[in-house]
Amino acid sequence: MIMDKKDELIVKNFCYERGLKDVTIKSYTTAIGLYSQFHEMPFHELLDEAEREEQEGVKWKHSMLRSRLLAFRNHLLEKGHLANTVKGYTSRVRTVYEEGYDIEIGRMPKLNQKNVKKATPISYNDLPDKELIRHVLKMVNPLMKAIILFMTSSGCAKRETLNLTIQDFIDATYEYHQKSDFDDVLVELYGRDDIVPSWSLRRQKTNKYYTTFSSPESTAEILHYLVIDERELTNSSKLFNITSTHLNNTFGKINNQLKLGKAGAYNKFRSHMLRKFHASQLYNDGLSMDEIDELQGRGKDQTRTSYFMEDPLRLRSKYIEHLGALTINVDVEKLSFKSPEFMQIENENKRLNEELDKLRSDISIIKEALGNSLE
Repeated sequence: MIMDKKDELIVKNFCYERGLKDVTIKSYTTAIGLYSQFHEMPFHELLDEAEREEQEGVKWKHSMLRSRLLAFRNHLLEKGHLANTVKGYTSRVRTVYEEGYDIEIGRMPKLNQKNVKKATPISYNDLPDKELIRHVLKMVNPLMKAIILFMTSSGCAKRETLNLTIQDFIDATYEYHQKSDFDDVLVELYGRDDIVPSWSLRRQKTNKYYTTFSSPESTAEILHYLVIDERELTNSSKLFNITSTHLNNTFGKINNQLKLGKAGAYNKFRSHMLRKFHASQLYNDGLSMDEIDELQGRGKDQTRTSYFMEDPLRLRSKYIEHLGALTINVDVEKLSFKSPEFMQIENENKRLNEELDKLRSDISIIKEALGNSLE
């Protein structure tokens, strides 16, 4: 969508003043662009029109702004958009008028719910199953394999997944290597099949800090992808080198290639369905809804957030107990999972043994030197 340069500046300044995130900026840009496109006028001219009406004292009921907002809303409904989409676009436009330019907007007529398109509920049978995911994994490149296995096993949303960095990966696996240099981490972890990373994240949608975990097979695939990645990686590099648009397009191509069609209003195979797969698999395997909400970073009410806190170690233990429900290609029963504490003890023993070996070697050298001097 091509937008007028002045309109771009209006949206940019409006969003900058409020410190909005990129995804929110995009939604405002889309809404204002659609509104301008429908009325075949740049948004800054529509703003001028609304300000003139206020100065001339035109009543809200007879204003062009009211007519334009209603016409735009009806246009979106006629195009078949869902109720939430229509509400979202019209709300964004109203907010720029009201908050950005102090233009008063009166009450709008309520929508006739009979004319609003309702979202078709998604059922369990609409979710991807392991067989489908295995088939998809054979079609895609190493990057997409790593992303799909990570999202199915961690339950992370697309935004959190794409915001992960190499440092996040180092931190999540630190108990297994105790290193800070990424090359050293690769050497230490590559080829292992028992790594369950602990990810400390912030869910941007709810601003909730939470801990989740991912499967050993996803870790192995991430390591394989990173080894062949041609980027010059630093700790601040993105873990997954792909944009949101490219990822969406790739999921769309997979969906179309396999002729999977729609689940409700959206493609059957998309990133959000992997999050639903994660939740449903764990729930049907016996994990409680509260535990799943904790793993997916879903918000609780303020009282519960303040007083009830999940123990990450207990949650990790529960996650491992149900890992078979999320693992796609590996026989979990054959793997051995060690807790971070056990790994710490093992590493400490390893360090002490190395020091003991060095001490024995030093003593041997001293004894040999003393023996030679006595001769």
